[in-house]
Amino acid sequence: MSTHGEQRGGNGRSASVLDLDVAATRGGWLLVALCLTYAVAALWLQPHRYLRLAESYAEPFVFFLPSLLAAGLGVAALIFARHAPTRFMLDTLTQRWLGAAPVIVLFFLGITAFTTLKVAIPDIVPFYADRVLAGLDLRLHGTDPWAWAHSVVSEPVSAIIFASYGFAWFAQWFGTLLFVAFWNSPARRLRYLWAFALTTILCGTVLATLLSSVGPIFYDQLYGGDRFAGLQIALAQNGHAMPVHAYANYLLATYESGRPELGTGISAMPSMHVAFVTLNALFLTGFGRRWAMAGWSFAALILFGSVYAGWHYAVDGYLSILVVSLLWYLTGRFVLPQASRGAADAGLALPDPGAAVSELS
Repeated sequence: MSTHGEQRGGNGRSASVLDLDVAATRGGWLLVALCLTYAVAALWLQPHRYLRLAESYAEPFVFFLPSLLAAGLGVAALIFARHAPTRFMLDTLTQRWLGAAPVIVLFFLGITAFTTLKVAIPDIVPFYADRVLAGLDLRLHGTDPWAWAHSVVSEPVSAIIFASYGFAWFAQWFGTLLFVAFWNSPARRLRYLWAFALTTILCGTVLATLLSSVGPIFYDQLYGGDRFAGLQIALAQNGHAMPVHAYANYLLATYESGRPELGTGISAMPSMHVAFVTLNALFLTGFGRRWAMAGWSFAALILFGSVYAGWHYAVDGYLSILVVSLLWYLTGRFVLPQASRGAADAGLALPDPGAAVSELS
């Protein structure tokens, strides 16, 4: 029996409990309660929308989740167990699936609640804040930030921006959460999950409702006039901006019809794209300088892209950075010490590459 096998066998009883470490401490139970309350509130307020969106999200989860998980485990296996990648992947799934499953389920319930409440924003607080936000952007920067962004980036380079803002952002967002779901550092894992949940609820629902806005790309359609006609022309002349046009038309059509569809809901302030990459940059900073540089560089790219594509005012991203940084500090101040005093600091390590090799021999 390998060292890893002995460790697992000796701690079998405690390990089986700690596989559920998201709810193994008081902080974990409170987090689960918060997430369930959020989901139940959305279901109670908008039952038809919630159930329709749950159905819409189920299919992407079923197909996309295994693919991203397999890719992530494959990369980890090449890093930690190059000589026995298959065994590494199987060991990780076997040891951590019970702890990862509740995180994934809560994420599914939470993202469904988030979209449900996002679609309902104009019903609760009609769009009103754009004139103030556009004016604030102009006063802070001396010009409209979108105009400056288009002046410094050529059309060929914009392909990188649009790809990063779309697929790359989604992969980082979902991929980081999957990593944390399978991560074996319970205290820091719990901190990230608290910050993730609070970011979703406070930025994505509370502040988005209080600061109900549509962003530059929808400003003229929903407020009238030609305040952002230049932005529309710039995007129309950019051959790489077709995904922006397609998604904007989709959002506008579902807004006008009231249909709750996958990824719908119009809300500019604060920027959730910037919020989550900021959270992930703060998280990656804990892994060293190179990871920090990668995380913050991607966050800067997404902030720039949110303005370049016209989805957001620059101040949307600034507020996201401020709020998420505060949430990260607070979760570090209050979640980590509490978790560290309990059983959350214990748990299974990732499979030992040497043990994996010895088990094959």
